[in-house]
Amino acid sequence: MDNPFKIFIVFIKQYLFWMLFFILGRVVFLFYNFSKLVDADFTDVLKIFWHALYLDTSTACYLLCIPFMLLFFQSLIKHPFPSIINNYYSYLIIILISIITSSELGLYEEWGRKLNMRALSHLREPSEVFESAKTCFIVIAFILTVFQSFAGIWFYKRLIREPIKLQKRNYFLSLLFLIAIPPVLGVGIRGGLQPIPIQSSDVYFSSNNYLNLAAVNSLWNLGSSLDKNWKYKVSNPFNYYELQEAHRVRDSLFTNTKDTTYFILKTNRPNIILIILEGWSADVCRSTGGFEGAAPYFDKMAKQGIIFTNCYAQGTLSDEGVASILSGFPSQPETIIITQPDKFQQLPCLGIELRNAGFHTSFHYGGQLSYGNIRGYIYFNRFDKIIELKDFTDDIPRGKLGVHDEFLLNRWYNDINTFSQPFFAAAFTLSSHSPYDHSMKPVLDWGGDMNDYINAVYYADSCISLFMEKAKKQAWYGNTLFIFVSDHGHLTPKPHEWQAPDSRKIPMLLFGQAIKEEYRGQVFKKLCCQTDLAATLLVQLNLDSTKFKRSRNIFKPYYHEFAYYAFDFGFGFIKANGDFFVYDHENNRYYFKQFSKATDEQHIIREGKSYLEILFDEYLQY
Repeated sequence: MDNPFKIFIVFIKQYLFWMLFFILGRVVFLFYNFSKLVDADFTDVLKIFWHALYLDTSTACYLLCIPFMLLFFQSLIKHPFPSIINNYYSYLIIILISIITSSELGLYEEWGRKLNMRALSHLREPSEVFESAKTCFIVIAFILTVFQSFAGIWFYKRLIREPIKLQKRNYFLSLLFLIAIPPVLGVGIRGGLQPIPIQSSDVYFSSNNYLNLAAVNSLWNLGSSLDKNWKYKVSNPFNYYELQEAHRVRDSLFTNTKDTTYFILKTNRPNIILIILEGWSADVCRSTGGFEGAAPYFDKMAKQGIIFTNCYAQGTLSDEGVASILSGFPSQPETIIITQPDKFQQLPCLGIELRNAGFHTSFHYGGQLSYGNIRGYIYFNRFDKIIELKDFTDDIPRGKLGVHDEFLLNRWYNDINTFSQPFFAAAFTLSSHSPYDHSMKPVLDWGGDMNDYINAVYYADSCISLFMEKAKKQAWYGNTLFIFVSDHGHLTPKPHEWQAPDSRKIPMLLFGQAIKEEYRGQVFKKLCCQTDLAATLLVQLNLDSTKFKRSRNIFKPYYHEFAYYAFDFGFGFIKANGDFFVYDHENNRYYFKQFSKATDEQHIIREGKSYLEILFDEYLQY
């Protein structure tokens, strides 16, 4: 090399090249689907390119891993071979990206999504793909692929490719390059030093999903989809029975002997306030059979509302809980549907249904919604107002994960007072998530290793108390239904096994003056899941709930009582009489089994396995 710093210069040029080439692909995407920009102004279009920088940089850093090694070797040996490989590697990636960005143009037009694993699976029958595609699109895609490839390779040669000039090597700079660049690539790949690595939803910024998808890097999106789906791309690992038989057994779980229900609300258009409680186990609430004193205000409300004492969370993570609560979709072992935009876009959502029914919708969170791709899910479902960590000013006290619950709920309260009625306002608490660095000094001195968690719940409960006492002074309070439900359970001082059913029990409470007097103070003891909230609420509002196929209206007196939950590579299944089993699919063994009658064992196991088999089959179809 004629300049000892040339390896650094070429490396930076390659980074800039990829960033510019991604812009070219994005411009093609926008022009091809130009009609989707009718409702967007020029500022919105510019925001696409600004927000895209985050994911584009991550993708560029992935692509630069091989050039980094080649440039290092090129700085050590007097031979053009590493440079030649680097050039042809770049040409190959240019052509690959051109194919991806061109082929997904028609895909978006047809399916409203970018190229993903599901779309690639259709290539098993290439003749069917070509026969179903429009001839004009095939021609346009081919022309655009050639155009982008030639334009990219020409520009790459102009910007980077130069004749190799042999000279004495500078081993110090080579060593510096070797030491300095990997950390830069690592930070770039994960999207920064923040606790949560980059997600595709980090570039979401608009209620217009087309603008969000335009900002998502096509190569990153495809790679993420392959990573999440390759293991289960087409086959169901939970194939226990013949599909028809599994369907028959599963469907029997959702039949009702009598199609009746009772209505608990005074009106079918109340305001709805949903508080998703971070990691609250049933053990922290006396009203659900847990300890006394950890959540005193919640327990006070339980005496005046409808408390569900046998409610189960579907999974163990917040992203699973959000999908279960808002979309009524159960968790599955090994996979999380909300992390996959190509799949969650096909889920129903309470936010959309209530928005279409005239409700103002909002979602507030004190942390980063990028966790588990929740941001992408919330933005896609077009909540009218979305607030997260970045929307709080720097003077608001916060911990490692975000602002404390008292400040979240105070902001939420102020925003609610500006909403038109009826409104559906959802908030997701944070402070009861580790590391429990909230602003209150410990109040409770029990719980052993779980003392920090118990105090965090106490703090969150006190914040809810402040919020509710202020809400009582507002005119909208008298016509509001408050819903409290946890996203998942948590380890507690009670010695539950991690896979056992008791570890998955969570609190769920309906509260407020919108509830008829005769139903206040009732204890609902039947088995239910957080997935049942969606259908139950919609029926109470006289809205269609049929889209929420795995959600039951639990105010039907004769619904089939069972509860299901998933973990790593297994699941639990519980029946109303106390029978249950917890199965480890990977090792083909049962963690727990309890049946009151030996004759019922095989039938209940068949129900549980059929439920999971059909659930995962439906997941694969999305």
